[in-house]
Amino acid sequence: MMRSASSVQALRRLRSRPSRRLLAGIVVSCTALLAVGRAGAEPAPARTAMAPPAMTRPAALEHLATVQCASFAQLESSYGKQFATRMRDWSLAQMPDLQGRPVLYLFSGPDIVTTMALFPSAGHLTLVADQKPEYDLLTQADADSPEQTERECRMLSFFSRLGYYRTDDLNGKVGTRPRFIKLLAYSIAFGGGTVTSADLLAVAANGELQVFAPGAAGKPQGVRFGVRRRDGSVLTVDYLMIDLSNHGLKGDAGALAFLQHAASDVLFLKSASHLLQSPHFSVLADLLVTPPAPFVVQDETGLGIDRLNKAYQLTLYGKFTNPQALWAHNTAAHAFADEYATHEVKAMLPFTIGYEKKAGSALLIGRRTTR
Repeated sequence: MMRSASSVQALRRLRSRPSRRLLAGIVVSCTALLAVGRAGAEPAPARTAMAPPAMTRPAALEHLATVQCASFAQLESSYGKQFATRMRDWSLAQMPDLQGRPVLYLFSGPDIVTTMALFPSAGHLTLVADQKPEYDLLTQADADSPEQTERECRMLSFFSRLGYYRTDDLNGKVGTRPRFIKLLAYSIAFGGGTVTSADLLAVAANGELQVFAPGAAGKPQGVRFGVRRRDGSVLTVDYLMIDLSNHGLKGDAGALAFLQHAASDVLFLKSASHLLQSPHFSVLADLLVTPPAPFVVQDETGLGIDRLNKAYQLTLYGKFTNPQALWAHNTAAHAFADEYATHEVKAMLPFTIGYEKKAGSALLIGRRTTR
């Protein structure tokens, strides 16, 4: 990739600085989105970005990737022992056929690290949720608010112990609102990754992802991070802000087309509070099984068991005896418990996943049986 003299000088300056989980380099990314076709279960070819790359400022990106939590190393180590290492070992043993494939994670929030652990050789992760990143932090290194920094570090501490974020925390309903894009960067660092580049993204009317250039019409809808893992392998992480409810999708043809393409390899669903089993998310639930992705990995809050049994050969892990009290009225949640009561469970999980509950942690792998 050709670089201008100024960008090369900036890269050399960054490499000369000592850092603790700082950037190893700033590369303006023109990386094409690894698209997914609907023909079979093979990894799909790349799709070319439709616009010139969006420039980010090296100093701003460096600042964004800087870890500001004094206890970060301890939190990362704790999370690694309790979650990441166990997830990675389990994944390699139980999902060898899913390794190296692109992954779509819906209702993700800023949780990049779970997919980095469960899909350690994936080259492309796509996360979709309705939280808006602070795009201006990619172009200007604003002074950090002590309240925000403290809030973000406390949320990271919570995540390191339980493996999920609370929606009210993300939305700032209980205390200072965290910077969502900072939580994305922290999650990459939690997975042992180093951010090497960032671009803004937008979804075109035909569903194609395009890099959002300065001065372009409209607004950015997401961010793409270039990441280098500890083993030297590279990873592309896309985060898209999309309203996945019926209200949001029915008026957004581009988002529907994008999701139709993106949900065509490995679909991952976790901690979605049974949203896909709600009539308010029926448009998305129907889309995800028309046709079904070749592979689905999910806890009890994903697709209903009736939809799963029609399309997939299921392998169940862990346990699930009853839904949380908040979802006691949910017939689909009870059907999931019935499935665990009557279906052979292959093994218990060596880690917890999803929201904390007395019913235990459940995770299933669906391999498509229909074509």
